[in-house]
Amino acid sequence: MRSTLLLLLLILPVQAQEGLRYRMQLWMRGEAQPLETRFRLAATAGTHSHNKVQKPRMGGWRLEANRGEGTPYAQVMLLGRAEHLLYLAGPSPQTRAEPILLRFGGRSLPVWSLEMPKGLQASTVLVEVAPRLLALCDLSARFEQGDVARVELHLEGLDRTAGLAAAEAGTSLLSTLQAWGRETQVDGPLGVTVR
Repeated sequence: MRSTLLLLLLILPVQAQEGLRYRMQLWMRGEAQPLETRFRLAATAGTHSHNKVQKPRMGGWRLEANRGEGTPYAQVMLLGRAEHLLYLAGPSPQTRAEPILLRFGGRSLPVWSLEMPKGLQASTVLVEVAPRLLALCDLSARFEQGDVARVELHLEGLDRTAGLAAAEAGTSLLSTLQAWGRETQVDGPLGVTVR
């Protein structure tokens, strides 16, 4: 029985992994070392209805971490935060194509910038991983107050990307940046917001 199973594993073609590989680091205020994890963003298929006419549906994403890498006992918390820091969608009004390319392995990817809310100490870079499909490449943000002092998220590698598609929550990074921008505004005298 065991030899038959081993033979099947050797004969069957190995499915190449698909998706984007990220590294996330999060520094808590007052801590010298960051909490860290590495994970893969894999696309999930869109939903299908029972209607006769099948309209195209957006898929989703699944984050898969390697339990042996990163800060022990922090991966679930980090992946929960990472879901709100990712971008996997087409261009939006806040994005702009830049005249440069970034190399990942043998591929050169067009770079896009993302508009930042005023007062936010953050920078982002997006790359076009497929025609008209942008993904987060780099995010770096610093915070003057709160429990989190700094967060960094970097694209470390691309695996097969043919199955990637815009995700239903693919622009969640935009709403996170807007929320961070609102939090950086300071209330002045008489409740007037100073910008």
